[in-house]
Amino acid sequence: MDINDYRKKIFLNSQYCTYYNVNNNTVLAGIMRSNGYRYSVNLPEEKLQQINKTYRKFTTLMNAAVALEIILYIYLVIFPFYTEFMKLPFFAVVILLSLIPLVALYLTYIAVNYLYENYLARYVGTFQRMKFKPDVRYIDEKAFGEYVKTPRKSVYVLALLAVIFFLYIFTPFVINGFNNRGKYPSAVKLSNTYLTFMPIAPEVYAQRAYAKYNMKKYKEAVEDYRKANEYSLSDNFSDDILGVKTYYLPYKQMLNEFDNAIAQETLKPAKYYLMSEKAAYQLKHKDYKPAYNTYNYLINLYNKGQKVYFSPVSAYYNRGLSRAGLGDAAGAKQDFAAARKMCPDCKFSLETTLIRKPL
Repeated sequence: MDINDYRKKIFLNSQYCTYYNVNNNTVLAGIMRSNGYRYSVNLPEEKLQQINKTYRKFTTLMNAAVALEIILYIYLVIFPFYTEFMKLPFFAVVILLSLIPLVALYLTYIAVNYLYENYLARYVGTFQRMKFKPDVRYIDEKAFGEYVKTPRKSVYVLALLAVIFFLYIFTPFVINGFNNRGKYPSAVKLSNTYLTFMPIAPEVYAQRAYAKYNMKKYKEAVEDYRKANEYSLSDNFSDDILGVKTYYLPYKQMLNEFDNAIAQETLKPAKYYLMSEKAAYQLKHKDYKPAYNTYNYLINLYNKGQKVYFSPVSAYYNRGLSRAGLGDAAGAKQDFAAARKMCPDCKFSLETTLIRKPL
């Protein structure tokens, strides 16, 4: 098969192949390509040109209707009820997210094809329905020549789709870059734009939350972390929520938040980590006695070989701070020395480590 035959094969399956002549009959393509309409004569070129223009209008109408249906289904059904869909049985999800829109699209094809059939009956005349099965032998060479010379508008459509896909994939990396460089207002603006079109992206909610946290918009950051949890169908960002709350909740209320989180945690090393964060929060608010008791308990666990997620170095240093606050200068000096021996270059801080910078 040479290149010209290959092009003809492509032409046969393209929307540009709208008719063929066989046995002095013209067979026209339907909007649904499997449908064909045979006329008992070879239709004149002038009439075929007019039919082709109308065919393009109908296919454009159909494609626009299909695109609109898909967009409406996504934004009015899938996005608003995404979390509810994900909780349904698998087969129910398949039906709601695929079969229903496919049926709607199929009905659209039928409706537009029906309108096109009415046009043919009025403008050309009565036809006989049959399968539209063009063959290379029946191709009109002039029609094929025009196809070869016609600019491919589909290339522009593919280019647009490629740009949209590129933006969908790489915009979160750009947002992350803004966060890395401390350009938090830019990260929020770009996240807002992205979430307008893709409002179920948990990673972008987390990125926007991190930017808002650094802009001291703590309540808004908590709301974004909650959305990140909701759309990821997990509790991955619960620790981040807890960390942000330490910056604006009243002291006693925040202690209750810590106690609830510790009680709900089933993994012991994670429970110890939350306890260490609570103790750091108490120490930050100069509540030295309970902070000292907690750090003493955690350090003893570490020395007994228990698996822990908190930093033993920070635990020693912070116990030293609590001892100093309680007036035990010798004990504080001993803990500071132990911490410096374990990590001479460490920089210690009482700021929460619960808030993670998104990747």
